[in-house]
Amino acid sequence: MKWDRLRLFNIVAQTRNITEASYILQMSQSALSRQMKALENELGVRLFLRNSDGISLTKAGMRLSSSVQILASDISKTHNQLLEDMDVPSGRLNVSATNAFGALWVAPRMSKFKNLFPEINVALSLRDSEPRVTNFNSDIEVRMTPSVSQDDIQIKLADCRYKIFASNEYISKNGYPKTSTDLDNHKIISYGEDAQPPLDRHRLNWLLTIGKENKRPRKPILEVSSIYGIAKATEVGMGIASLPDWMEFEMIELTEILSQLEGPKMSISLCFNYELRNDSRIKAFKDFMIKEAEIIN
Repeated sequence: MKWDRLRLFNIVAQTRNITEASYILQMSQSALSRQMKALENELGVRLFLRNSDGISLTKAGMRLSSSVQILASDISKTHNQLLEDMDVPSGRLNVSATNAFGALWVAPRMSKFKNLFPEINVALSLRDSEPRVTNFNSDIEVRMTPSVSQDDIQIKLADCRYKIFASNEYISKNGYPKTSTDLDNHKIISYGEDAQPPLDRHRLNWLLTIGKENKRPRKPILEVSSIYGIAKATEVGMGIASLPDWMEFEMIELTEILSQLEGPKMSISLCFNYELRNDSRIKAFKDFMIKEAEIIN
């Protein structure tokens, strides 16, 4: 059996979903399905039961999954022990984050990190949505939602609160809303229907309903499926939006308004596999990020 094929099987077995597994592995669903079919043919047993909700493991599939996880753990332990023998943290570090936080908060701090740890080569991967388990191609992730994998360690960096922001240009043209009911007369940018985790449009679109109890929600002037897109539309003066408070430190054109109103709360965390807990690269990145996140708290 080829290890690479077993590696793919391990992710499919964890997610129980070809679509989610293909996203994590960054390969097409058809290619992944072919690899799983080839593995079944090679072993001569059926590993999956396919249904409308995804897939489930057969008895043989569960047995193989258990064995592969042990094998993957042993390989990871050996790799980590080799890294621990190094005096200076070095090597490639694969980091994943969501588009907005990764581009606006993580990326600008990588120059400082590189100065502190010149032997670590960071590869920052940004994505629109967040899978339920840690990306197989990532050593460490910056997450806005918890991982469901029992093999992951999750360390909270900060809590962020969604606040109400507008640009100086918008305020000069349209004035400040003073109460929640004043929002009826303002342009609101909302989260679109196709927003994916970690975005929850029902929670984050609170500007459409606050002060409108038992009344029809406000109509947005624009719907955007990403935080980054909403932030840019707000920055150029298109309207008012609910955005995480960390953005006020990164986008100087944004001004908080209606500060008496509190929006939804979200936790930002670092997530990595348990087997990497003693990896010097992980330790360096974790300590650096915790220090940098003090500005958010």
